[in-house]
Amino acid sequence: MEVEEGEAVKKREPRGAEEEGEAAKEIVHEGGRETGKIDPAGEKRRRLMEEYAKWKKEKDAATPPPDPEKWEDPYAFQARPFEQWWTRIFGWCYGSFNDETKIPCMRLTNTPGGFQLSTLQVFSVKVAEIHGGLQWPLFVFGTVALRDTEDQNRNIIFDRDRDNYQTLTEKDPCLVLTGPVRAVILRDRVYLQVSLYARGTTESEDKEISLLAVPFRSSSMPIKSILINEHYTSRLTALEFALGHITYSVEATICVEIVDGSWPDGFRGQFAARTARIDKEIVLLDSGGAGLLVAGDEVKLSRRVVSVECDGKLIVSVKALRDDKVFLYELDFTPQGMGTCNEILDIGPCRMKVTVAWSLFDVLET
Repeated sequence: MEVEEGEAVKKREPRGAEEEGEAAKEIVHEGGRETGKIDPAGEKRRRLMEEYAKWKKEKDAATPPPDPEKWEDPYAFQARPFEQWWTRIFGWCYGSFNDETKIPCMRLTNTPGGFQLSTLQVFSVKVAEIHGGLQWPLFVFGTVALRDTEDQNRNIIFDRDRDNYQTLTEKDPCLVLTGPVRAVILRDRVYLQVSLYARGTTESEDKEISLLAVPFRSSSMPIKSILINEHYTSRLTALEFALGHITYSVEATICVEIVDGSWPDGFRGQFAARTARIDKEIVLLDSGGAGLLVAGDEVKLSRRVVSVECDGKLIVSVKALRDDKVFLYELDFTPQGMGTCNEILDIGPCRMKVTVAWSLFDVLET
């Protein structure tokens, strides 16, 4: 097409050699002559694209790469900011993140009043699986604790430092629990907080095997007590909690005293408790190969607080074991709203008194 003299036209240069995203220069032709003028709209687009490319490059450089832990160990990834979250929400009222519960057991043993409530019973915690190069035995240390709505502080059920580790084997993978120090109230969510490590030859070789801060809330409101198994898989292990939702429960605090004689020599002692509704034992003490640890006349139980349905039964059992010989003794207790009750148990030359202190729950003390 011919161009008449004086008529101006615009011609866009080819973009083949230009970087992607750069606006093409527009040259103005007047009467077939290039004037050298750049179209203002095209220049503005080019500047905007350059500024955007610079901004995006800086943003990409400032954005950290995604944390692989989010996909490799989501429970640990979720747990790491838990302390910061807890401190922001509860620290103003309940103190330090590492504070232990200040509410004791037996609150209303000698005081009328209180309520029967749903509680969370911890039967056992075990390392159900290992992977990622871990091998049995494991030398485990760290902390397992529960936080309920009573005071949001730690109700510790396992706590060992590096020099006091527990040896776990494939045949015996359960942690030796030492709590809770009081019943765990299940009015709302309960946080299961875990920080466990496998001891290495040196501290630099220690491995984090489970990091958890997960809310537990029973998926239903059962009429009767139920057993619940919860599994939490991490990068190196799978942790299994055997839990019980105990309905309309009271708190039972167990004490065992030697009133005459002594524990039979050479016998291993196992003390346990269970309720009539759930046929699963709570280990109160396993002496292993050693004799019973006694302070004065009182047997030092690892655990002593359990929850019992108000219309059920508490069964306390004692086993004396040596080689293939097992002697089993059991006592039944009927739950009460307050006060104490006791029974006598004769195990060979050893006479024991088992005392149970009963308490309801004061929900106003939170």
